[in-house]
Amino acid sequence: MNIDKLKKQFNDENSCRQFFESVIWVDGRKCPHCQCNKSYLLKGASVRSGTYECARCKRQFTVTTKTPMHSTKLSFWKWLQAIYYIVNSSKGISSVILAQWIGVSQPTAWRMGHAIREMMIPTSQNARLTGIVELDEKYFGGKPRYQPGVAHKRGRGTSKQ
Repeated sequence: MNIDKLKKQFNDENSCRQFFESVIWVDGRKCPHCQCNKSYLLKGASVRSGTYECARCKRQFTVTTKTPMHSTKLSFWKWLQAIYYIVNSSKGISSVILAQWIGVSQPTAWRMGHAIREMMIPTSQNARLTGIVELDEKYFGGKPRYQPGVAHKRGRGTSKQ
């Protein structure tokens, strides 16, 4: 998919929000505060679109609540563009270029990049390394402490474990 097809598929903010809701709430809408499945859409002149109220704890939330996109003032379209460019760049993308392409400042693009990378971390595993881990010729420990007049061996000649 190229950026033109992305613009056609997500032509307004509502369609972008619905996409994020389908991705974040795969098993249905859940309150991020108490994990309740019952919530109600809030409507009104002063209510932001996509705001829900939990039936149990009565707290309000949106699709971005308790995510790396929490309390963002950027549109969902900007987030979608940033995700598109980060995912489709083979060697990564600098925050300066990302800022130019999506029309935000460089510090904002830098924060967005880190937030998007944080969202890419699989949440099902807490441990970073699982299964069999192999190391070849690795020395654990630091350099020997300095002692005047003592020459310490290097590499394989050391007694490090």
